[in-house]
Amino acid sequence: MVNLNQSNTPKSEKDYWRTPKNLIGDAQMLLNVPQFSVDVCAKDAETSIGLATAYIDESIDALSPLVEWDKNNIVRNERYHCKHLPMFCNPPFSKKWEFFQKAIEQSKSSGHKILMVMPYTPATRAWHENVLNQDCIIYVPDGRYQFLLPNGERSQNSCSFETCLILVVPFKCGNVIVNYKRNF
Repeated sequence: MVNLNQSNTPKSEKDYWRTPKNLIGDAQMLLNVPQFSVDVCAKDAETSIGLATAYIDESIDALSPLVEWDKNNIVRNERYHCKHLPMFCNPPFSKKWEFFQKAIEQSKSSGHKILMVMPYTPATRAWHENVLNQDCIIYVPDGRYQFLLPNGERSQNSCSFETCLILVVPFKCGNVIVNYKRNF
């Protein structure tokens, strides 16, 4: 069977697509928050989402068992760091499931909510192995977001798969699915 949804992105850039502002705005509206506490997967200060009070950059292995996402490993931005706000994570595509599993672990151990930007692929084995039976709220948009190129410019094409926002929560709820209209 031929895969018709092949990406045209060079392998060296696949992990560096940037989060569009309209996705971040929708996330704020959905969670009713003014900003996020930690941007878990920033390449550097420039690529950190502007609405995070702190970030973890590439110099820190955020997947290391020794790294806790809201402890001494974060770089604080110039405003007050609000630990009670949810964390934000648009993981490198090649390590999306590793980051998802770490988010579950971090949420359970710290009591934080963590919003993940993930491919919406509920018919796949990976989705069943990772997302089903977890405590998370899955926000499914009415269409695709157009992610930004690593240099911050708009891409000519949108990504070749659906995207969703998954809020990993530290309380029992199973999988809850919420459909929403983008840019509301």
